[in-house]
Amino acid sequence: MRSKQGAPDVGGATGASPSRLSRARRTRVEGLSRCLPVLYSAALLALVGAASSCSLWRSITGENGGPPPRPFNHVAHLDRGVTCLACHEGAETLDVAGMPSKDLCMTCHEDLEKEPGRPPEKKVAWFLDAKGAPVWSRFTKQSEEIRFSHGRHAGKGVDCAACHEGIEKNTGLQPGMVQRMSACVACHEGSAPAYTRCENCHAEITAATRPPNHERNWKKIHGQASRTGGEAATANNCGMCHEKNSCAACHMTEAPDNHNQHWRMRGHGIAASIDRQRCQTCHTSDGCDRCHQETAPVSHTAGWDCPRNRHCTGCHLPLQTSGSCFVCHKSTPGHSAAPAMPAWHNPGLNCRSCHALSLKHPDNGDSCVSCHR
Repeated sequence: MRSKQGAPDVGGATGASPSRLSRARRTRVEGLSRCLPVLYSAALLALVGAASSCSLWRSITGENGGPPPRPFNHVAHLDRGVTCLACHEGAETLDVAGMPSKDLCMTCHEDLEKEPGRPPEKKVAWFLDAKGAPVWSRFTKQSEEIRFSHGRHAGKGVDCAACHEGIEKNTGLQPGMVQRMSACVACHEGSAPAYTRCENCHAEITAATRPPNHERNWKKIHGQASRTGGEAATANNCGMCHEKNSCAACHMTEAPDNHNQHWRMRGHGIAASIDRQRCQTCHTSDGCDRCHQETAPVSHTAGWDCPRNRHCTGCHLPLQTSGSCFVCHKSTPGHSAAPAMPAWHNPGLNCRSCHALSLKHPDNGDSCVSCHR
């Protein structure tokens, strides 16, 4: 087709009807409108991720601006005879240990800086910000409400490495080097039993103060936290505030949320077969026995026992001496009483070729010689 000016149509667009063009535009608009929320969400997630990364780094390093702290090699200094107090002035007398200034570093590095070919990371300038001041990492920085004095600990003969564990091997930034409360408590219980109360080290937290993680959804997640233990987080060490019998006293009146109808009928058996010790946190074996003497497992339905003995089709050979059936059935007289094979029977024979129609128990497909030896 040609247009009124005689030019040929390109792609048929010129000769398309208005309704067809309208539908095409509407389709493109609808497609774009469906994509926009996805693109917006992706952009928002990327922005949040970038902000979180920056916030995480700053929360670890303790810096809110300027260049990030550079990895500092403690080993290189300690191996050359530089002591902790040589750089951290006042650590033996003051509450807060001092951090080295540029002038202090230059007392040793003034000559070292002149060495030809010395890499940038081994020069003092590597650690300086735009104003010429050192920017040190603060991995060991504690909360503002912590009462801690370097001077009091050093005066009692506490070695630096006792609190700063692994510092003699440190070659860079390691967030895990922050002091853990569990280590403080363990040390105080052995060396300073008079200083084991909360208020000895905390300005705000007392024995009656709920830890921050005890808010929001704590009732649901406290079980997992207690199983994780204090190694993962100090607040996970329930024994610091609670007696062991307090857990039992609570759960005797209020069952865990997962102990619902499905748990009673199905779930508890599966959980017990995987981790019986976990159940024994609250339950004793006589409780299981007492219940199952009155209520058989759901699998023990019609035909499970004689005369059909349907349980044979679900057993697993060799017979187990713990777990599974043995939890309730401490002995298996029916299996141990299985008659032996006649002497002239070859174990390689196909038993089912002769006995398939005369079997007195279900055939679960196992080897007959497992019982008939």
